[in-house]
Amino acid sequence: MKKQIFALLLAFLLIVPIVACASDDTPSTVNTGDSAATTDSPTATTEPPKTEPAYKPELPEVRYDGEQLVILHRDPNAQYYPEICIYAEEPTGDLINDSVYRRNSIIEEKYGIEIVSVFNDDTHTAVSIASQSQSDEYDVAFPKMMHVGTLATSGLLYNFHDLDYVDFEKPYWDSNFDEDITLYGKLYAMVSDISLQTMLDVRGILFNRDLAREYGLDDPYELVYNNEWTLDKMIEMAFAVSDDLNGDQKYDDMDQYGILTEESNYRFFVVSSGVELTSRDSDGNPVVGFMNEKTISVIEKWRAIYNDDTHAIAYEDLGNTAGASAIGSKWFYGRQLFANGQILFVQNGCGAFQEFADYGMTDEYGILPQPKYDADQKEYYHMPDNNASVMVIPSSNDDYERLGILLEDMAYYSNQTVLPAYYENVIKIRRSPVPEVAEMLEIIKNSIAYNIGLVYNIDVTSVIDLASTSGNISSTFRVGQTRINRLLKNLAETFQDLP
Repeated sequence: MKKQIFALLLAFLLIVPIVACASDDTPSTVNTGDSAATTDSPTATTEPPKTEPAYKPELPEVRYDGEQLVILHRDPNAQYYPEICIYAEEPTGDLINDSVYRRNSIIEEKYGIEIVSVFNDDTHTAVSIASQSQSDEYDVAFPKMMHVGTLATSGLLYNFHDLDYVDFEKPYWDSNFDEDITLYGKLYAMVSDISLQTMLDVRGILFNRDLAREYGLDDPYELVYNNEWTLDKMIEMAFAVSDDLNGDQKYDDMDQYGILTEESNYRFFVVSSGVELTSRDSDGNPVVGFMNEKTISVIEKWRAIYNDDTHAIAYEDLGNTAGASAIGSKWFYGRQLFANGQILFVQNGCGAFQEFADYGMTDEYGILPQPKYDADQKEYYHMPDNNASVMVIPSSNDDYERLGILLEDMAYYSNQTVLPAYYENVIKIRRSPVPEVAEMLEIIKNSIAYNIGLVYNIDVTSVIDLASTSGNISSTFRVGQTRINRLLKNLAETFQDLP
């Protein structure tokens, strides 16, 4: 089903937006202003899509005239991790804004409601206050993933599995999240196409295609297609790129590297190698899953390039440079080095594409899935940033039947309007009519791997980070395993008592 959906989507992207483009030629998500991709006129139709796919939901024909659907979320204009897929005041000509406006207008006209956005970057606190006071002021909210655990274990959220009319097998819901995070039949958060923020905050591998050609390296897209895009291959290619550009006999931010790194890279490569950070025992209880030989192998492989000062430069090394001081952030400055053509690879999300455009990048660049551990690995896996938004329902909401209908339809129409606009926007920002970008994005979207530890804030990743940076892998794992299993046991006991 997903392959058929993507084939239709890709055909749309290739026929419409790319033809239009052809004449032109850790924070991971950052708001840098209006997107580069705009339509010709600030108008947006409110008509539903003309061709309706087989997975369109079958819902009761109801209306809720005069009522509101109140959505609590982060500010769409926030500098870091803005929520850009919920609110649109009016058509502006911006692809994503206008698709959001169209989606919202369809739902408002169909059901006779008004969709109201409430901005609050401290979303989880607002949910907590509302639920504890039994206020029904918010129907649904989008806090950061890292805050779901506190809300859920405090009994402040509604179980999505008790919600009528939603079908998590449909492609506009992330069935991976349902499968990975449901514990004892309870699911207190969910991911759908209503907000694409989780996908925006999932890291792929951004690469400079022109630089790969300059060094005579394999085309990374072909490596993906041929099942040869592995961790060893990526490291091999990173080791092939190094140049003291200014000839001063030292390597710093003025030079060229195979990869731009950061300490948290390790955890993402462990997950992309098919390692489960948390798994389940035979009774379905969560337990530590990552303390094994494969994890140690991944860490040792990545340490080889991470600690090589002539082929890798770290964001942490940029913190005290004049360039980072001038631009105000080591994160922005590191991505500016990529835009300057000084970096072959960087692990980041697609939100950085707009930054590259703003920095005037002229080289061709693209995005790849995180590499597999080896060619025997069947699937790709991608871990989201724990700052990513997820959907929650405050336990104080008092009309769950209405909410189930509205969320199901809103997710569907998001899939038909906002998701295609997002892909089109990414392609237009790059100003390069290659179909591979949309294909890579779809691979990433369909292979997001969630885990109990990440969503419920059991600090699993810090153990990986400490083991990786210190090199004391076995001893760090021994200490960490006991602590994490204790926290997971406490979580399980708490969940069994929740409604």
